[in-house]
Amino acid sequence: MKYFIKSLCLILAVLLMLSQASYAQTAKSKKILVIGIDGIINSAIDYAATPGIGRLKANGSYSMNGYGGIPAYSSSGWATMLTGVSADKHGVTVNKSFAGNEFAQYPSVVSRIKSAIPAMVVASVVRTPELNTLLNQSADQKFQYASDEQVYSKSEELLRQADLGALFVQFSSPAETGEEVGFQLRQARYVLAIQQIDEYVTGLQAAIQSRVGFAEEDWNIFLASTHGGTESGIPQSTTVEEINVPIIFSGAEMDKKELIGTSLAPRENADNILTINKAASGDATYVRVPIKGTALDGMNKFTIEFWLKAGANSSDPSIMGDKDWDSGGNPGFVICRSGSTWKINFANDKRTRYDIGSTKPLEDGNWHHLAITFDKTKLCEIYQDGEKVNESPLTYKDADNMISNLNYLCLAQEGTQRYSGGAPNWAGSFNEVRIWTDVLSAQTIRDYMYLRNVETSNHPNKASLNLYLKMDDVRGTVVKDHSGKGNNGELVGPASERHPYYPIGLTDVAVNVLSHFGIRADGSWGLEGSVLKSNVPFRLFKVPN
Repeated sequence: MKYFIKSLCLILAVLLMLSQASYAQTAKSKKILVIGIDGIINSAIDYAATPGIGRLKANGSYSMNGYGGIPAYSSSGWATMLTGVSADKHGVTVNKSFAGNEFAQYPSVVSRIKSAIPAMVVASVVRTPELNTLLNQSADQKFQYASDEQVYSKSEELLRQADLGALFVQFSSPAETGEEVGFQLRQARYVLAIQQIDEYVTGLQAAIQSRVGFAEEDWNIFLASTHGGTESGIPQSTTVEEINVPIIFSGAEMDKKELIGTSLAPRENADNILTINKAASGDATYVRVPIKGTALDGMNKFTIEFWLKAGANSSDPSIMGDKDWDSGGNPGFVICRSGSTWKINFANDKRTRYDIGSTKPLEDGNWHHLAITFDKTKLCEIYQDGEKVNESPLTYKDADNMISNLNYLCLAQEGTQRYSGGAPNWAGSFNEVRIWTDVLSAQTIRDYMYLRNVETSNHPNKASLNLYLKMDDVRGTVVKDHSGKGNNGELVGPASERHPYYPIGLTDVAVNVLSHFGIRADGSWGLEGSVLKSNVPFRLFKVPN
């Protein structure tokens, strides 16, 4: 028996060696073309005539609603795409400037390629000089031109080089045109600028396919817009139109599909969401945060803000609250469904109540940002999507007590955890839940409503942040508080889901470039993206504990 096992092991070893030898003989040479385009809005590719980009979509994983990051500028977008980290790490936050960058700590993927594979020939052809002097300085061949046409011509020429391994290309005319006429599909000049980019993309694809050694090469082509734009053409840096961008990863190892957040598992180091459903069993599902003895209990001043997407609901379930919602006169507060919109109710220990509601639709299938500011002796204001929709002066006195006398503040339920209106709980999705024990200005709400990682930002009210549930948790029942105050929540009940808010982002570009070349990144690099290769069942870098 021992002889048989020994012989079997020997045979398996020989077969493995033969298999590896056969793979070595047939393995194709890895190559990549990364095309970054400044200023294509997320709806433009589907609207304009873009057959070249369409071929990339058909051969890859993509989303027209990728996350470009905040602030949404060309400079910050390129820094995010090439370093694989967001602006709070790479430090590029000013339009058309790279001042304050942290590229020494977070270098470009070009530098990482050259460190791992020194013999690989890397080229960079750009419009913005700093991309070559500050980010892609390790490239073997660097060129900077004043027009997209010149960039295309040189890029096509470089693709004929037999030894070329990686080419990074920047086109900027959609942004230049959008700044003049607005980033609008009804502006013919803007649409034509995008269609011109598609002609360049088609030409670069043809140049790759005409290479002498193309049959022995494995090419990936990544295309991403570094930012979108506003209809006025004036950059705001935080609007949905600027943040949402098309991103395409095209190549043989990619799944051939559109990436949709709700069909994807939550991702480490990503912006995830928590969806609360209604269990068929009738058991309530919700998040509860202990508040006794904390600054969250009976707040005299506060700003509550969060993103939500309403599901199917009826009656008046609590979206968030710490009170007993069986009566609006009970002390504490509740934010609840009100018809097809929402309102806040609060009362003091003397049962003096206020109900202040929005008139804007909430249950329209879209994400909405809700914010409430409350100063007990002065005013309550409510906002939806950055716009003030209602307010009410308040007549409470300093001595009035707002404490609910319950132990928890809950999401998708109220303080008793058993409210039956719209039972068993409110249904919908949450993201970026923040409670400040201060009154934020309307401008501050608008400036920071889209920003992630507020705890490391320059937010002017950061010291008063007492609850920050990012909802980025990927498993378990703990909903981590990132305010630094330790007010972690607990996920209760059977009917919840977690998904990424954005299916793909600019931070994913660098790690997927590394993945294509088989370069394993280290967790100490702090990269934020995820690998999308369909044949890689693990993250390409270690996630710190």
